[in-house]
Amino acid sequence: MEEIVRELDRLMGQKEFKKAEALLVYCREAAVQNGDKAAELSVCNELMGFYRMRSMEEGFRLAWQRTQELLSELDVGDMSRGTILISGATGLAAFGRAREAVPIYQKAYGCYLRRLDAGDYRFAALFNNLSASLADCGEFSQAEEHIRMAISVLEKLDHHPDLGTSYVNLAQLYARQDREDERVNECLDKAMACFDDPEMRWDGYYAHTAQKCAGAFAALGRQADADELEERAEMIYEGT
Repeated sequence: MEEIVRELDRLMGQKEFKKAEALLVYCREAAVQNGDKAAELSVCNELMGFYRMRSMEEGFRLAWQRTQELLSELDVGDMSRGTILISGATGLAAFGRAREAVPIYQKAYGCYLRRLDAGDYRFAALFNNLSASLADCGEFSQAEEHIRMAISVLEKLDHHPDLGTSYVNLAQLYARQDREDERVNECLDKAMACFDDPEMRWDGYYAHTAQKCAGAFAALGRQADADELEERAEMIYEGT
């Protein structure tokens, strides 16, 4: 599976999307022919991510349907099950199915809770994603609670850019309810403080995170900060 993922990453990096899909479809068909349901599940998980990123809802729907069938048939460990459930929930949320995504995220949380320390960084990503779906369902207080849970995890880690993401998410949540809420800029200030941390490593993940958050800064009226984050991302990518 590692070789498949490497080739998939190469094709995606070259924007060879049709070839990437063909590779995954071929691998899934080969797994089915070999009766290897574990391999089929791994490929279905990759297909869900691919179709989500390519905004191909029907492809995602079919991959998610088969994934659920395989999860019910196979004895999948908690960590793998949790990760696959998060992939499914993220896809559901991306296609406007937040109410379906919430209980899937909650199942994933149960899987992780049985295997991970409560302070593990993976909980922060889960809480942030769950928060977004809760907000889409109009559950703003629960959404805020989960972002703060993510922040609580990340504050205990050393110089993690996802802390900046969490503060941006919180700013967006406040703005969604009241664009004039003074907490919007307070949260964005905290986010920039995270990105400005001199001890934070400027690597590919920092660039990805900065670029992802730049759009939110621009949308919330902080164009100068958005431009700065974009420039930092470009500097990192050019240097790699």
